[in-house]
Amino acid sequence: MSTPERRISLKSPNPHELKAYLRDICLPALLREAPYFSIKDIKSFLGSQAVPFNERTLVRYLHEFVASSHIHNAGRGWYSSLEMPFELDSSTVQELAGELAKAFPLVGFSCWSTAEIQGAMHHLLGKFVSFVMVEGDSMEPFYEHLRDSGWDAHINPRGKEAARFSPREHSVVIRKASAKSRARGPIAPIENLLVELYFETRVLGLMAVDDYRTMLSSLAGTRRINMASLLTYATERKLEPGALFGKDSQLFPPNNFRRK
Repeated sequence: MSTPERRISLKSPNPHELKAYLRDICLPALLREAPYFSIKDIKSFLGSQAVPFNERTLVRYLHEFVASSHIHNAGRGWYSSLEMPFELDSSTVQELAGELAKAFPLVGFSCWSTAEIQGAMHHLLGKFVSFVMVEGDSMEPFYEHLRDSGWDAHINPRGKEAARFSPREHSVVIRKASAKSRARGPIAPIENLLVELYFETRVLGLMAVDDYRTMLSSLAGTRRINMASLLTYATERKLEPGALFGKDSQLFPPNNFRRK
């Protein structure tokens, strides 16, 4: 982590000095290093510079800096230099979601597609694939309905079946939804999509893992996502952040805990 040009050592936790230190030294240093940082990174920086702070006062000042757009909210305990949030283009899965909602009005499910993030893909995929996440008992009925409706449907391909998988027009894969899913409607949020895409990259061989990480860095490095939600969902799905982002990710400051 970069050392600021001038060092302030506060002999007592003066709130006014702390606010000025955060605004003029700490936050600019973190903002120069990476587009995302956490409150743990802030505390680590303050500790490295022998700057005492009151926890509640620190949180209050961070709220004020977010309100004034000095920094931007990236989820609970996370901040970003990126002003513009990522907006998911769900138009590519609206037809699929609408068809399933009409056919199965009492069943909860969520859809996502690699086409939703094509702007960050850099032509990594020749054809896009849609995915439906649904409770286990409904996987077979969903598969049969989609197959009979003309979709290139696949139900939970694994092993040899996954190795033979090749995307075609209107390809859709049905998977069992995770109990940890944060989807609250038929369209999966971007945080779900990014985590599930990592798994599908490994299972279906949609792209190389390094290409996936390049895509993730491009997407999250140009438009702000809810980093707290992404990391929480990844952890709940037993996916280590280091595996998701890679150990050399430029999205976070050096020495961040994801670099284990």
